[in-house]
Amino acid sequence: MNGEIMAGIAFLFIVGIAGWKLFSFLRFPSPDMLGALFFAAALGMFGIRFEFPTQEVTFVCKLVIGAFLGLKIDRGIFRELRKMMLPALLVSVWMLVLSVTSGFLLYWVTHLPLSTALLGSTTGGISEMALLAFSLDADTVAVTLLQLVRVVLFLILTPFLARWVSANIKGGQRACLEDDETPSDDAAFGTTDSSGVTILILVAIAGGLSGRALGIPAGDLLGSMASVGVYNVIRGNLPRVHPTLRALARVGVGLAIAQEVTPETLTLLSEMLFPVLIMAVVMILFGLLLSLILYKVTDWNYSTCLLVSSPAGLTQMSIIADEVGADPLTVSVLHTVRLISVLAVLPLFFRFLMG
Repeated sequence: MNGEIMAGIAFLFIVGIAGWKLFSFLRFPSPDMLGALFFAAALGMFGIRFEFPTQEVTFVCKLVIGAFLGLKIDRGIFRELRKMMLPALLVSVWMLVLSVTSGFLLYWVTHLPLSTALLGSTTGGISEMALLAFSLDADTVAVTLLQLVRVVLFLILTPFLARWVSANIKGGQRACLEDDETPSDDAAFGTTDSSGVTILILVAIAGGLSGRALGIPAGDLLGSMASVGVYNVIRGNLPRVHPTLRALARVGVGLAIAQEVTPETLTLLSEMLFPVLIMAVVMILFGLLLSLILYKVTDWNYSTCLLVSSPAGLTQMSIIADEVGADPLTVSVLHTVRLISVLAVLPLFFRFLMG
């Protein structure tokens, strides 16, 4: 890359970091990715554009995010899953079916391509679905907007529903599991010496390149996640992906998406409003139904069942759990299983459908 391109990339990352910090202050969900997307897209709307190596940047971002997700797969999560195998299976299958059903519903009531409708309605993370959209040639802007609406809606509604249920429904405060230890990004992840960091980098790169070479949809993301997860289960003692590095990777995803934002994006927003509301109502109803089923088949309180059934972000739901009297450990583990299931199963299924 020449100096002009490098300077443009550096400037965009500075803009993206500024957007991240502002959106964090305003308490937006996924502030790193969405802040960078908003600020960089605003520059583009005003005609200020720089040459941006989207493929190279997204590849590195996929490796970082894949390694971060892979580190969540360890022996501890398997120990917890043994205690909640049936609910975990129920939640995973339910979310997979809900994602596909909502995707086809969105496809039938809009003019969106099937790939965009499916990825936009999938109950995964915003940044992860955006990266899958790049891999499956979907409209990354539309996918991100659809994912954002879903996450924001559930972040707003879930705490109110959980508090109302706890206060008004008999048995809403049924005892939680006794274990108080909640997985956290700030918890220790084994060694932090240079050899551990080197091993993590090499394992993530090897997995990402293998996944890409095998032609797996989003193979670099899924390969990195799988290789780090397998190594972490077998050997353990891997360092964590520092939260700042993960945030910078999500900034990179936001910047890459921003390169596809055009004035026509505003038209797309207005056209998607009604279909998105339909999809949101469907997801809310299915989430409430799942929470009632979990409440009947487990000994969890209803707040825990409700948060486990909400297709929003893992981190946000884990934080809300502590605020509304739910069990943060159960919420964290089952949302981790849900996210990994979605990333492992749906890309292959979507490629089959669109093939």
